[in-house]
Amino acid sequence: MTRTLLISLLALGLLVDASPLQAQAQREQANPSIARGITFLRQNTRNVTAGQAALAVLAMNKSDVPDNDPDLQAFLQKVLSRFSDQGFTPEERNEKSLYEAGCVCMALANVDPIGFKPQVQAAAGYLISRQKPNGSWDYDERTAGDCSVSQFALLGLWEADGIGVEIPPRVFDAAAMWFMSVQAGDGGWSYHPDQANWSPTVSMTAAGVGSLLLCQRLLAQYRKGADSSHPLLTPLVVEGSTPKFKPASSTVAINAAVNRGISWLANNYAPGESPRMGQSASYGLYGMERVGAFSEKGEIRNMPGWYDGGFNWFLQHQDSSGQWSSGDGAQGLVPKTSWAILYLVRATAKSVRKIDIRKLGAGTLLGGRGLPEDLNNMTVAQGRIVVRPMNGAVEGMMAVLEDPRSADIDSALAGLLDRFSKDGPSVLRPLKDRFLKLLMDRDPGIRRVACWALGRMGDLDLAPALIRALLDPDEGVSAEARVSLEVMSRKLEGYGPPRGSTPEERLAAARRWRDWFELVRPPGLEALDDASLLSGVGRVAGSTALKEESDSDDDQKSTAPEEGRKP
Repeated sequence: MTRTLLISLLALGLLVDASPLQAQAQREQANPSIARGITFLRQNTRNVTAGQAALAVLAMNKSDVPDNDPDLQAFLQKVLSRFSDQGFTPEERNEKSLYEAGCVCMALANVDPIGFKPQVQAAAGYLISRQKPNGSWDYDERTAGDCSVSQFALLGLWEADGIGVEIPPRVFDAAAMWFMSVQAGDGGWSYHPDQANWSPTVSMTAAGVGSLLLCQRLLAQYRKGADSSHPLLTPLVVEGSTPKFKPASSTVAINAAVNRGISWLANNYAPGESPRMGQSASYGLYGMERVGAFSEKGEIRNMPGWYDGGFNWFLQHQDSSGQWSSGDGAQGLVPKTSWAILYLVRATAKSVRKIDIRKLGAGTLLGGRGLPEDLNNMTVAQGRIVVRPMNGAVEGMMAVLEDPRSADIDSALAGLLDRFSKDGPSVLRPLKDRFLKLLMDRDPGIRRVACWALGRMGDLDLAPALIRALLDPDEGVSAEARVSLEVMSRKLEGYGPPRGSTPEERLAAARRWRDWFELVRPPGLEALDDASLLSGVGRVAGSTALKEESDSDDDQKSTAPEEGRKP
């Protein structure tokens, strides 16, 4: 019997201009520079405003400085001093208050997304109240819009949305419409687009492109099927919960503006201090990092080597004290040094992964038997359960999931996810052995659901099964196994494999995850050697490619004695 199956997919990889191994090598190369930059920030905890302190907190947090670090806490207390029973009161005035509020949202959302949610909500409310009627943010006395301050307002609101603060979608829609309306004919953006004396720069064009990509991500759930980024992907929602908001911006228009902006950047991007770059190289390069992080559909791939150029520039222009740039005093140097650190650690990419993992951890994946070979023919629900969840005991839902003849599998999956969202991992743990068995199901959709469930149980003894699942011939299953391992290990960047991976890349990634497991494995758990790693390969339908590699040694041994054997 033909059944329609519903699957929700999130972007499971970051499109950056480096392979996983190259990115790891760059991080190791940058570590001494990052450490010197953090040392410089530590020396300037007193001489900063609240907004600059928030930027320093963000840089230290993204560099894995512990949240209880005394110097990070000194910066943090400066930030928290702007909150009272009356809400958020910025220290700065005019446009600087908007930079401050944006940075405060970003810092607090990353340090403690639960404990500081009220403060983030208050700062986000301030930003929303200051949005101009045309969708931009600007100086008090201006109404036309400022590209620089608008991007920081959006960044703060995006981080706020990522921890569950409710931001009206009209805020992002109006901002997208404004950014598209002020794009120059050549594809670039300038600081104040209404003033002829401002020319497009890399800094402001990165602000325009990054802001549009950010808005595109946040408006996706409100799009109609006809406005989807892919003509065969139709967003659906639960009956009775259809979003009421209809964006004025369109996916097609935003994509066109982004592509023109990327083309401008490709023709003008050259890391370093120059009028074309903008007023600060550090600021402009941090903008490029955001463009790369938000380019989930590969827009930045039109600029090969973009990250390496900025990376090398930063390593070459740090002075002995750990700071970047000069002649601005401590107040100017703390932001510039923070931007440099944020670039080197790929801070926005970390936030993207953290938000995606948080959403995945809440349970958004649906899939089941009969998954079509061509994933473009699937219906996508934008992070929402699209059928009425099945009621009753979870054992009954599991029985439906295991029955290849069942016509109610989508409802059972929805019911299981609904129960998980309410009761957490305790719902899944009694089903551990049954989900492990489903890793061998012939349907990749079922295997994908099994990976999702096993990763949300939080039990380290399930890591070997998920590491083996990285070798699954279905890319969706392999990707879901990778995300589950990232959730389990709390390693947001993980060890791969990359999107569109080859069997060889999956095997290399599985061995890297195996090395991680060996470091954290309790004494009671058995080690995962190569033989054990490959033991499950070839046991699911279509996995002959990896099976051939796992059997290669045996083939070589058995071929020699039979070379003269006739068929």
